Amino acid sequence: MYFATNEFIKLSCEHGFLIYVDGFHSMNCVGGPIENEGRLKYIDGCTDSLLIPPVIKGDPCLNALYFPKETKQTFHTHPSFRLGVVLKGKGICEHQGGESDLIPGKVFMIPKDCEHRFQTDNSELVVVAFHPDSDYGPEHQDHPMINKTEIHGISAKNIKNIQTT
Repeated sequence: MYFATNEFIKLSCEHGFLIYVDGFHSMNCVGGPIENEGRLKYIDGCTDSLLIPPVIKGDPCLNALYFPKETKQTFHTHPSFRLGVVLKGKGICEHQGGESDLIPGKVFMIPKDCEHRFQTDNSELVVVAFHPDSDYGPEHQDHPMINKTEIHGISAKNIKNIQTT
């Protein structure tokens, strides 16, 4: 299970981790269990799925990352930190400070701009990762409702004088 809430709640559980983003007002969302493979192609044979997508471009998001057996990712960085938890399988994260074992239940953080890669041997690996920001998502003048509203065959996206300001 995973969720996002826009109000303080009382939790009672034995396993899990909580991420609080000061000043961010999420939509209430509950999901799970996660699927067995990602819906989106990623890098080096890996896939991912957006579990909690950004409601507006720039918002935080939660992803499931799927690493097949015998993965040796290309070294890469991210422009913001990442928080993750290993759901199943095992592997290692090779990073600037060495390497870290990845086993179920392990919570980890990858700092901004830290070069790293994930590797697996004879086990698949599934990680849920929090991204504090995104470069993807709807914008006020670019989202399904406004894009697919037409006035005399013209998208409301292209008629500035009727758009809500």
